[in-house]
Amino acid sequence: MTSQPRRMGMDPSRRREAEGTGAISPGIDVRRPAHRRGAEDPPPVAPPPPVAPPPAPAARPSAATGPKTTFREVLGVRETRYIFGALVFSVLGDQLARVALSILVYSRTGSPLLTALTYAVTFLPWVVGGPILAAYADRMPRRSVMIGCDLGRAVLVGMLVIPGIPLIVLVALLFVATMFAPPFESARSALMPEILQGDRYVVGNALITNTYQMGQVFGFIGGGALVALITARGALAADATTFLISAALIRIGVRHRARAQSPDARRTSLLQETSAGLRLVLGTPRLRSIVLLVCTASAFAFAWEGIAAPWAAQLGGGPRTVGLLLGVSPIGMVVGAFVLGRLCRPSTRERLMLPLAVAGPLVLGLVLLDNRAPLALAAVVISGLAVSFNIPLNAVFMLAIDPAFRGRAFGVVQSGLQAAQGLSILLAGAVADRLAPSTTVGVFGLVGAVIVALAARSYRRAPAPLPAPAA
Repeated sequence: MTSQPRRMGMDPSRRREAEGTGAISPGIDVRRPAHRRGAEDPPPVAPPPPVAPPPAPAARPSAATGPKTTFREVLGVRETRYIFGALVFSVLGDQLARVALSILVYSRTGSPLLTALTYAVTFLPWVVGGPILAAYADRMPRRSVMIGCDLGRAVLVGMLVIPGIPLIVLVALLFVATMFAPPFESARSALMPEILQGDRYVVGNALITNTYQMGQVFGFIGGGALVALITARGALAADATTFLISAALIRIGVRHRARAQSPDARRTSLLQETSAGLRLVLGTPRLRSIVLLVCTASAFAFAWEGIAAPWAAQLGGGPRTVGLLLGVSPIGMVVGAFVLGRLCRPSTRERLMLPLAVAGPLVLGLVLLDNRAPLALAAVVISGLAVSFNIPLNAVFMLAIDPAFRGRAFGVVQSGLQAAQGLSILLAGAVADRLAPSTTVGVFGLVGAVIVALAARSYRRAPAPLPAPAA
């Protein structure tokens, strides 16, 4: 079927449209009706002046090219201030409780093993129930989840203060109390992208990391002194109070939002919703590569923590050296979070993200060259600084996920992270039974750097998912 050549001019239907809209082709006047030439012709009318087109909207800076965001801008958001205030009290209380429980259990049993097991209980919930419990952050209003978890923990931790409570009951109450952590942290993490948009979210994550790490430093350093001052039970009572303060701050300063899942969505079982979150994260190549990168980098960068005591002994130190090794790592992360979050432009963060991930375990290989405390402490600080790569990577992960799945997705990552770190610590302990602790640290660092480099390569090759719709 051949097409007929088009004649110059306009067909009647196009002409009628043009007359109605004024969208006239240049050089063709269709506004004047056809009429006979004569004296009755009206005088020519001057055409209206051309209307300038509206100015194009200014280009919105992208996450990679926009200006740096300041901590003041982030804290200028009212909800952010209240969430960070709640986080400060919660982190300080948690670290204080860990110190208090260790002292309380050891004073009653004299068993290092039972003391270590009690401490380890606080890490189990993410491994055994993290993804399932995190689903509540998507099926219920996130503000309500956070408040409910804080109130539940306040009651359970308060019960630990009861004099003469059997040890098995104490451990059971502690385990149940820590089970509230996965839904609380998942709800908070999923809520932050709704409060802070664009680069503010990345800088807000840096501020959260700083708050958490500094809380660990002050909690561990000051916890022992405070327990000596107010006793272990007094410290546990103080921890219960911090949960009440956190719940009050969230209740006052964070506005209510509807649950992330659509009210019209068909309600399924908790296991089905958890399975949907797992399929989303593990079935999306870019998201799966992020989980792999974060878990491997953190596992090999922190595996040495399980052998900190024998490593300190090999360095010629004692408990003070153990405390220094464990304390300077969070300081490195605080410095890294400040540099990446406050001093670097978004494009710079993006370029540094993967090299820092590899550097986290790699720098620990330096201890193979010189087994002295100054180099060991420096390597731990620099490694902690490099691990702050997860701040921009966390933003990439969360912003790529539909808001209705963010709570479950965070639970998947956090559970994998806890499991990977626990396994790496156990493996480092087994290797340190045969090799010197410093050799174990160095070998884990070098092997880990190779594995993390492969994970970074997988991340580069994975196609980027489309950004999730704004909440």
